[in-house]
Amino acid sequence: MKNSDTLWIQKNFLDSPDATLIVKGDKVVIVNNAAQELINGVDLDVNYIIQLVQTDMAENRSKTNNCVNCIVKETMHHNSVPLDFTDKKQLKDLSFSLDYYLIDESEGVYSIVIRNNAAKDRLKKIEDNHDIVRKINRTQENERKRISEDLHDSVAQSVYSSIMTLSHLKTGDLEHDQLISQVQDQLRGTLTDIKSLAVDVRPAVLDNFGLIAAIHALVKRMQPSTSIELDFIDRSNDLSVLSDDIQTTLYRIVQEAVTNAIKHSKADTIVIMLVSHKNKISLEVIDDGVGFNMYTKKSYNGSSLGMINMNERVKSLNGYFLVDSQINDGTTITAEFPYEGSTEPTKNEE
Repeated sequence: MKNSDTLWIQKNFLDSPDATLIVKGDKVVIVNNAAQELINGVDLDVNYIIQLVQTDMAENRSKTNNCVNCIVKETMHHNSVPLDFTDKKQLKDLSFSLDYYLIDESEGVYSIVIRNNAAKDRLKKIEDNHDIVRKINRTQENERKRISEDLHDSVAQSVYSSIMTLSHLKTGDLEHDQLISQVQDQLRGTLTDIKSLAVDVRPAVLDNFGLIAAIHALVKRMQPSTSIELDFIDRSNDLSVLSDDIQTTLYRIVQEAVTNAIKHSKADTIVIMLVSHKNKISLEVIDDGVGFNMYTKKSYNGSSLGMINMNERVKSLNGYFLVDSQINDGTTITAEFPYEGSTEPTKNEE
């Protein structure tokens, strides 16, 4: 091992946030900074800690231990010991765990690691929050899908049936038939609005044909309503490795970002880029519009799902989300998600 490698290992050992002691027999030979702070700060009895570990070692080696012949137990080099600091007032609101690792059995060398579980508890709370966000979003999308299907299959069909029924009420009287035709035109407009609303709520193409087809359909549907040029650049590969949650979230980000850019950016062009990398999918929605001050604009949009909610949604799926904008220099919205497997484009696709 190079000297530089040895120094790197030593520094990382000394600066580790976990209190770590290297013990030989019943004597401490190395203590890192966190362990020294714990010993000095709460008057920790190191001999008591060593005795806890040695007692557990002896118990594991004992023939009366029911698991002494257990294959897993015999091959383990890591064990945990309950640790109680209730007598330490400074630590009464904290919980700790003690693990020890056998380094050299013949020499009686082992390490003792005392971990403050506060960080673990915080991570657990974050994960619980992410789990709640994921469940809420799934419930919302399922409800959106149900509403969309109801709008398309029930409400839209009823309106269409009304249009057809009115056709049979025409009598040949010009004034009477013109009135019926006017009502039919109004109903056709309502039918168009219902179908558009059903797609906005939850596009069937996303469920039936996937993310790429859904983005193409979204661009095709939005382009006639704006003078801004909408471009979709697809550099993705097989997206079947992406979960339904991730694909839905990527679609919602495109929908939200493009809608906001059309309303507020005064851009000439909006570019949507979806790119596959090794173990990562990247989405960017870029406009060349007026931009905005990110420090004064607390909410990118006060209606719909909103980019703040998008940020929480992306984080709940272990993704990365960024809104980058400057006055007169456009806006770029980025979302990235890691995944198992690879959707990196092949040479023929690049």
